Amino acid sequence: MNMLKKLMVLLSLIALSASVVYATDVVLVSDNSADQTVALEVANVLNATVVTTTWGIYDESVIDEIKSLNPDKVIVIGGNLAVVDDYIVALENAGLTVERIGGQTRYDTNANITLRFQNEFTHAYGNVTICVAHGMDDISLNETMARVRDGHCLVLLSNGTNLSVEPERLHLRINKVEVIENPVYPYNHSAVVNRLRNKGLNVAVQNIPEDRVKLMIQNRIRHMEMKIEMLKEQGINTTELEEKLNEVNELMNQNKYQDAYRIVLQLEGEQMATIRLQLHAGGHGKMMGNANMNNMGNMGAPMNHQNIGNAGTPANTNAPMNHQYENTTVGNAGAPHINHQNMKDGGMITAQH
Repeated sequence: MNMLKKLMVLLSLIALSASVVYATDVVLVSDNSADQTVALEVANVLNATVVTTTWGIYDESVIDEIKSLNPDKVIVIGGNLAVVDDYIVALENAGLTVERIGGQTRYDTNANITLRFQNEFTHAYGNVTICVAHGMDDISLNETMARVRDGHCLVLLSNGTNLSVEPERLHLRINKVEVIENPVYPYNHSAVVNRLRNKGLNVAVQNIPEDRVKLMIQNRIRHMEMKIEMLKEQGINTTELEEKLNEVNELMNQNKYQDAYRIVLQLEGEQMATIRLQLHAGGHGKMMGNANMNNMGNMGAPMNHQNIGNAGTPANTNAPMNHQYENTTVGNAGAPHINHQNMKDGGMITAQH
């Protein structure tokens, strides 16, 4: 009988230990496409789990999710406008080791991550393929993300002229460079392509097919609809955003994908500005009500709990590009963000980091 009891206790302990999930590292990132792409790269080489939060919003359930994974360390990707400082405080209060790797812009974040983990990338990839995507083009970034997820490439961001990191700064054996082009985005990479070819690199231009572009714009529209609902739940007037989204749907019905995508980019900038001005001003992006932000994946490609890849160690450097900055005056005051062209009447729309 004694033996039977001991056996039952042993079996129950085994069952209990099997039900606990252990993750070596967690990568916490916002639903900003550029940051998500590098988060996947880091997860690839650290065999880490990616957890996504909505840009600029603090959600307690994200902390609960991370704690349930029992990580040794949490790597936060992006600046404190993207992943608000409340996450750092909450995670450290929970006794977790936290490292934030970001930059003033998404380009700087990409550079800092690429240089910080290049030893790990070398071990993981060997002869690496570099993918170049425009840092403000969610469609190109989403296409690139699929390649990263497959362990296909290392991503560098372009602003149409410069790269976040020039290839010669990387201690990597570069097999080839794939430049991802979106036919409905108004900037092409011909200058970048010519410069890289002049450096003797094997460069191929990959054009995204129109049917995939259409699908990704439709996914982006659904993403914006969910974000508008979230803002409504925070008591924010979203009439103007909803009107613009209706305009996007009309343009899509007319197969005017370039015009539709232009307005989607405007909407995303305005939604970011709304969070920064109206939510950060009142409490660093803390959520009110029962809005569940974890259901807001990026372009139909949610990233929570993606286990991918290998392992490695660090090395730190800084490689900023020449970008135009503007200081915010509300929320995380003084945190800069990059500007990009509105693409309509020569106006500007901002994309904060």
